[in-house]
Amino acid sequence: MELPESMELIRRFSSAGFGLGESTRSHSEALEKEKKRRLPEEFRCYIDQFAPEQSQYFTKVGNPLLLYGGASLSWTMDGYNFNRVIDEPIEDWLPDWFLFADEGGDPVIVDLSERESNCMVYQAMHGAGVWAFAPIADSIGQFLVCSAAMHHALEEIPVDDPIIDDERGFNLCDQCADWLFPFMKTHAGRYYDDWVSIFDNH
Repeated sequence: MELPESMELIRRFSSAGFGLGESTRSHSEALEKEKKRRLPEEFRCYIDQFAPEQSQYFTKVGNPLLLYGGASLSWTMDGYNFNRVIDEPIEDWLPDWFLFADEGGDPVIVDLSERESNCMVYQAMHGAGVWAFAPIADSIGQFLVCSAAMHHALEEIPVDDPIIDDERGFNLCDQCADWLFPFMKTHAGRYYDDWVSIFDNH
């Protein structure tokens, strides 16, 4: 999913905005200059045209997703590739993993070694001993659409409680489920279960 398409789709269902596409500054040039390397084209486009200037939260079940603002993007990622307490790099983080979001500390990255037209998005659990990244979206655009859709179902659909946790299981209420699950079937594609399997009624 291309980034302009994803932005248009988000605008159709969400009033949140998340600051996407509102930045007036270009940050990719400074990042490229610092490391003397060219970023993948989709990631450059995201940083300069679509990333929020300030970090933004997307509601999810449990920890929210924190999408880093353009001004926060950096090659130095404290707790991931660098330990500021002892002022030393952390060796198990590969130099091509670029962190641009996290979910309660679980890193969300693009792999800069991949040069396809779209940047796949990967996520791993922190505290597991090793970084076992798995794909959660085929492009940054798809990742943003799925993140915004989850936020919309949990925050913007006018219901008393979007989640019903009782003897029948951990379920999304009917009104939210009737919107989210078909939407994700269409737009999350093969990552449908990764995004909604937390709900028993998906």
